[in-house]
Amino acid sequence: MTAKHDYLRSDAATLSIPAQRGLLRIPRRLEFLTDSLPPAPATVLDVGCAGGYVGVLLKRLGYDVTGVELNGQMAQQARRNGLTVLQQDLEEPLPVPAARFDAVHACEIIEHLFDTEAFLLEMRRVLRPGGVLVVSTPNLNSLGNRFRVLFGRALPMWGASLADKHGGHIRVFNVATLDGLLRRTGFVPESVTGSNSGRWIRYLSAMPTLSQLVLVKAVARP
Repeated sequence: MTAKHDYLRSDAATLSIPAQRGLLRIPRRLEFLTDSLPPAPATVLDVGCAGGYVGVLLKRLGYDVTGVELNGQMAQQARRNGLTVLQQDLEEPLPVPAARFDAVHACEIIEHLFDTEAFLLEMRRVLRPGGVLVVSTPNLNSLGNRFRVLFGRALPMWGASLADKHGGHIRVFNVATLDGLLRRTGFVPESVTGSNSGRWIRYLSAMPTLSQLVLVKAVARP
């Protein structure tokens, strides 16, 4: 049996460079992030930074960026791209002092974690009071998933094994559960939007509860 600890460090968990750049083209993802961050040169922690492509864009905008990445190959890519990177498991406490950062970027991360509350409490610890968390995750209750369930089809984001598409996802969220989790761990959600692709993008992006991806800006309570 492959343990998560081993899988995330393996070649199988290394995203190709085209795949990483494809994440940057997810509708509204970068726009929502840059709109949500405090002004540069704020300090930003980019958790699950992969090869550092989001971090590089933020550095060009004047931000002071530190990345966190468990997979060794992608951590090295990020360093070659000029990012300061901690190679660290996000299921463990981070080796940084409290209130170190003005913002945390954690997009498409929490669905891969076992203890989501511990992770968010740690993000709250490293953020200064009033600091910003930008988090996103696939939406269990998306319109597409509702039709898939109705017709007895599998949900593509939640594999039954590592061989399935996105089989590394171990947690599921909708807008309500994500909101509740953030509030329990010391955050106040300020804005929520959806990200979608396809013919219904104009309509669904205004309805996060039906969107493919949920993006939230939340503020750390003092």
